[in-house]
Amino acid sequence: MNVTREKQTRLEHAMEWAVWHFGELAGVLGPLVLAVVFTPWFALLSVLVAAGWAVHEIRDHREQTRLRAGALERKQLPAWPATDTDTPVAGRDESREDAR
Repeated sequence: MNVTREKQTRLEHAMEWAVWHFGELAGVLGPLVLAVVFTPWFALLSVLVAAGWAVHEIRDHREQTRLRAGALERKQLPAWPATDTDTPVAGRDESREDAR
């Protein structure tokens, strides 16, 4: 990631993406090169790596979306009324009264 947060050109953004995803790109492109040079059966390996990469990216995207939604829900919760005499106790339901 760009630490200084300067505006990046599209080329810089694409290069940064390629560097961070070098392993995945090598896993897909390496077998494709082998398929062109030696035998088309290597393309099957490339397809399997690409499918695994896609599944990983989809799961990661869903997880990030779930985390962002949870963070928004936490931000929207009303604040607990803080007083010196009324300290909330974990696991204690303040809304109902004890029937004694």
